[in-house]
Amino acid sequence: VRDVVRLVESDQSLSARLVSLAARAHTGAKVGTVDQAVLMLGLDAVRSLVLSVQIFENFSHRKERPGRRFNRVEFWKHSLAVGCAARLLADEAGRVPEARALIGVPPEEGFVCGLLHDLGKVVLDACFPKSYDRVVGRVEERGGCIADVEREFFGLDHALGGYRLATHWQLPGMIAESIWLHHGSPALTPERLAHPRHVRLVQAADRLARQMRIGYSGNPVADLSGAELAAAVGLPAEALERVSSALPELVEERSEFLGLDRLTSKQVYEEALARANAELARANQALADSNRRLEHRSRCFEAVTRLRGGIGQVPTHERIAAAAAGAAAGFLRVARAAVLAYSPARGVWVLAGGSAEGESPEGGELLPAGDAGAMGFVADARPAWLPASLLAGTLLDRISALLEAPPAWCYPLRHAQGFAGALVVGGARPADDDEMLVVLADWIATWLAGAESAAAARRLNEELAETHRRLLASQAELTRTRSLAMIGEMAAGAAHELNNPLAVISGRAQLLDREELGPEVRKAAGLIREHAHKASGMVSELMEFAKPPAPAPAAWEVAGLLEGLLREWVEQGALAKNQLTIHISKNSPRAYADPAHIRTILNELIRNAVQAMRQTPEPRLVVNCAPDVADDRIVIRVQDNGCGMTPEVLERAFTPFFSHRQAGRGRGLGLAKAARYAEINGGRLRLTSTPGEGTTACLELPVARG
Repeated sequence: VRDVVRLVESDQSLSARLVSLAARAHTGAKVGTVDQAVLMLGLDAVRSLVLSVQIFENFSHRKERPGRRFNRVEFWKHSLAVGCAARLLADEAGRVPEARALIGVPPEEGFVCGLLHDLGKVVLDACFPKSYDRVVGRVEERGGCIADVEREFFGLDHALGGYRLATHWQLPGMIAESIWLHHGSPALTPERLAHPRHVRLVQAADRLARQMRIGYSGNPVADLSGAELAAAVGLPAEALERVSSALPELVEERSEFLGLDRLTSKQVYEEALARANAELARANQALADSNRRLEHRSRCFEAVTRLRGGIGQVPTHERIAAAAAGAAAGFLRVARAAVLAYSPARGVWVLAGGSAEGESPEGGELLPAGDAGAMGFVADARPAWLPASLLAGTLLDRISALLEAPPAWCYPLRHAQGFAGALVVGGARPADDDEMLVVLADWIATWLAGAESAAAARRLNEELAETHRRLLASQAELTRTRSLAMIGEMAAGAAHELNNPLAVISGRAQLLDREELGPEVRKAAGLIREHAHKASGMVSELMEFAKPPAPAPAAWEVAGLLEGLLREWVEQGALAKNQLTIHISKNSPRAYADPAHIRTILNELIRNAVQAMRQTPEPRLVVNCAPDVADDRIVIRVQDNGCGMTPEVLERAFTPFFSHRQAGRGRGLGLAKAARYAEINGGRLRLTSTPGEGTTACLELPVARG
């Protein structure tokens, strides 16, 4: 005892505190020396008090910066409250066997373990003051346990940090384990620890101090009620109530010894009540913020539901834009809104408007993409409200009509594939930080992206179908061209081989045509010569089909050629004037082709029409000529009301050597030759026919330019 007294007396401040504490603890006793104070308090109490004072002074007498979030005074108040609560609980446990088995420790040991349980917080604050201020700020903003945020910032919490420092300082094991495990649950603390009772005691004391809101703990969440806490440490409920009632007075007594500001039990109660009110206010604010977010989410859900209901079964840019305008107006709480959707696949902009009242959506106007070129600035912009004045002037006029007010702000709609359009409103600028607006904009952009994908797929299907059609036509044309080439080569070879025999036959026939041979021989020789000449004509015709003469294109009036040609047919008696009708458009452009070739084509078409109408009671031939502005061509139609052709005959009408007439009345080269002439002049010949109703031949010719 004398050694302890000598050590304490060497520190005047510590001596004065110890004497004052002994006098207050033993009311009425006269304590004037350190010897008397040590004898009255006991060696264990003096040891714990001296250790607490040394650690407290080591961390408390540092220069504090203004504006610090971590308040060390409030921290030590909480630590002192936990130490005092541990001392009181240890006193109560000494009278209850069940509690003694769980938390039965000397009261002063419990005090020092509780006082130092949060030592890791001042360690982290001393080493990383700026970072620890951010930790405290994060806890105040989000709530929850400070240990979780510490692990996010530092990779360890104050419990582990304090345990490592206590081990480094070689503090008693009961203190180190209490620091390390004070966040655990008393019911789950294992008996394998060296000091499980001290750990449970500090765990219970920490929860009690947090429930009473004494000082700053960084963890206002209480996981056990008063009754559950009492049961966890084996104490009756009334014992825990006695501890709660006596705790403020004991905190007042020990605060002076540690050098904290002078505290009274009333002040402890008032600060605890104020802290509870502040936490309640923060909880109310958090609840209000949560309600606001829920209200926004509810409005967003209603808007998305309205959007989905207005789109229908077949989502198109028009329907999506109209439904989105009404949904956005309801979400933003504006009278009217407009949506401008962009469709690269269709090459258009879709403009639609809608109102918050929920009536049927309006708009769906299609605009050429070039009229909205000024929208390019939105494509690269971040999701935020931008001035609508950046839009093209032509768009502003149309949007004003839909909004019934000048457009003021536009919000870009984007998706993973790029820019989809924009949402336009009038009036004051809406808030940019509304996360539900981003959600609604993403929904609208996603629907527009789906409609764009469907439009692109439809366009691709149409292009594939057109390509397939052209491929089939090309294949058929290629097959026909190859057939014509083969037939031409065969005809050229046959004509070359037949010309010599025919010349010999014709020459021998001329030799036989002499008067001395008699009339019968001369008649036979004339017949041979006549048919040899016919065969030679056929060979010439084959040669002409195989190798037609190169066209000599020129510009000429179609009306003059048609009128002259038809006049010849009337003069020949093949047609009567009352059987012929001609329609030629005024200001018809000139054709650019070989007029001799075109005359041959038209002669063949008229000849076929006249032959087809031989059995018709009232034959009628209609010839008309009109320009095709879309393709820049002249179209000549020759229509008869003759016998017509069956589909099988129509399919083979242009096949060389095919003829549906009786044997000997045609060689089947007329229409094939006409089609060949039309092709080499840059035109096209088509036939349509119905059996019993007639045939229409359509000849397309290029227009002369310039």
